[in-house]
Amino acid sequence: MKIMKKILSLIYFCLVSLTVVLFMQVAFYTAVIPDNFYRDKTDIGSFTLGAYPNISVINGGKGAIAASAGKKSVYDMTVMLYGVIPIKDVTVRQTDTPILTPSGEAFGLKMLTDGVMVTEYGGVEGINGFRSPAKDGGIMTGDIIISVNGIKTETAVQLSDAVQLNPDRTEVAVIREGEKLILELTPEKSKEDGIYKLGIWTRDSCAGIGTLTYYDKMNMTYGGLGHSVCDADTGALLPLAHGETVPVCINNVVKGVNGRPGELCGSFMSASASGDILLNTDCGVFGHANSVPDKEKIPMAFKQEIEIGSAVILTTVNGMTPECFGIVIEKVDYNSDTSVKNMVIRIEDERLLQKTGGIVQGMSGSPIIQNGKLVGAVTHVFVNDISRGYAVFAENMYNISARLGIEETGGQAA
Repeated sequence: MKIMKKILSLIYFCLVSLTVVLFMQVAFYTAVIPDNFYRDKTDIGSFTLGAYPNISVINGGKGAIAASAGKKSVYDMTVMLYGVIPIKDVTVRQTDTPILTPSGEAFGLKMLTDGVMVTEYGGVEGINGFRSPAKDGGIMTGDIIISVNGIKTETAVQLSDAVQLNPDRTEVAVIREGEKLILELTPEKSKEDGIYKLGIWTRDSCAGIGTLTYYDKMNMTYGGLGHSVCDADTGALLPLAHGETVPVCINNVVKGVNGRPGELCGSFMSASASGDILLNTDCGVFGHANSVPDKEKIPMAFKQEIEIGSAVILTTVNGMTPECFGIVIEKVDYNSDTSVKNMVIRIEDERLLQKTGGIVQGMSGSPIIQNGKLVGAVTHVFVNDISRGYAVFAENMYNISARLGIEETGGQAA
């Protein structure tokens, strides 16, 4: 009898433990699996998530919620754990798989900001002492000054000129976190040069080097960098007025070490633009290319097709020709629809490790290819382990660059 009780207790304990484990798994997958997926219009039936082999997505759910929408079909499917435990319903949109030209070329960026960004306070010595009128008037670092007394300010020179016109009453319009504010300031006349000043340091342009991720020959557009262009001092996204890309030749690499990432050093090869920059977003910069190289085009991978395991990146570490290097995709976060940190990758190619030490500045945007498909782009390096870093889904980048073609044809976004 005692033995039987022990056996029953053990069975009970195992059942409770299994229930708890399954409950935790269901809760985990409910949180990390997104509510929406894209897949090719020719794909039918169930599919799996490359990073979670115990998860499948099957026909079911609430049925079709739309028979078709242009070239897209939209319907519901059910996410299953081990093929038997339902987790959640998701919306699936069928569409044409984008066919893109992976690049890996280094490119130069020249950008003018839409307004003048405040990067730092600076004191002005005048009759009222040593002070910053901007700080006193409520201006904050990261603010974008768009006008002074109704006069549009696109450059630091225009800002200074506008302040001189009516220094006794100065209304400054700024954009702060997407909201327009009107602030009243009293500029200080500098003892040094007699010029009225606001006591701020500003930025109205930037230039740098990144890596082009892909070309879309159908729309003559491109996507690159994989993350936004931000102000070096404030970390805020630079509002784009207009910009252009230019060819770059990489002529040196500052090799990185853990704790101090390196960088690609290069020279702009031409004053003539190779394309324009129309969007500066969290997922990269996008615009029109003047020409698209005649290289192999490959399908873009939808996020559920990405697997944990080996892949390659294309990047340029010498001259103007991209090279192929081996990496490992260590983690995939399917639910990071608005983030650029969708994957964790690790450089394993000894050639690249010997040359750069790992991921370096300038490699952002390097395309990642797995199973013959473009899956994403390098975005960030782990400062304390420069062989590893983050990457963004190609799907997230393409959903932004596709808008450029849609806007031109008068279509609608998905």
